[in-house]
Amino acid sequence: MIKDRNELKWLSRSGDEWRWVQQYISRHAEARMRGNTERFARRKVEGYDQVVLDIADFEQTTEGLKFVTRLKNALRQHRYRSASNGRKPCTFSLPNATRTSLSRQAKQNRVTETAVIQTLIDDAEWATRKHTERERTLKSTLTLERKRSELALESANTQLEQTMKHLERTTEQLVMWELAMESEQPPFNGDQEKVRQEVEKRLKKVKKMNAIIALSHDLPNGD
Repeated sequence: MIKDRNELKWLSRSGDEWRWVQQYISRHAEARMRGNTERFARRKVEGYDQVVLDIADFEQTTEGLKFVTRLKNALRQHRYRSASNGRKPCTFSLPNATRTSLSRQAKQNRVTETAVIQTLIDDAEWATRKHTERERTLKSTLTLERKRSELALESANTQLEQTMKHLERTTEQLVMWELAMESEQPPFNGDQEKVRQEVEKRLKKVKKMNAIIALSHDLPNGD
């Protein structure tokens, strides 16, 4: 029952909801409240206060109270579907098996089918976002590794170049010494093992650089 005939707690004075309620009364009340048909037919006044008066009149009878209950339920549905509530009606067809599964999921979780669909969409969006983040992270990692490989190869090439220059200079000195001695194989009375170890020491760095470059370019090692 309405205690204050100038206000309804469940219907705001601001906005256009009262217009929707008044239209609902005009469309449905005459069919359901036949005793008031002539009164509603003659009524021309519109406004929130008039809606309050109409509701007050309905609540004077049992049938009227039932009508007000139906009106409130219809208003709640209207609010639910209202675009201002961030919702928009959507109609689509589902295979029977999918429709059955949707209904079963809603019952098991004690939620509406709309809530189930919204949860599935939210989960899909989350999974897509995580997948995108993983792809971005992987791409950044690959880019970093490629830069590191390029720097390592550049450093190896620089060291090899320096080693080759040193080897070239050493070979040049050896040739000059051989020519000075006028012998392709000058006599040597020293420790041959010491000579071998010294040669191995000098060539070790060259062999190492060759191995690194060969691995970087998937080339067979010359050793």
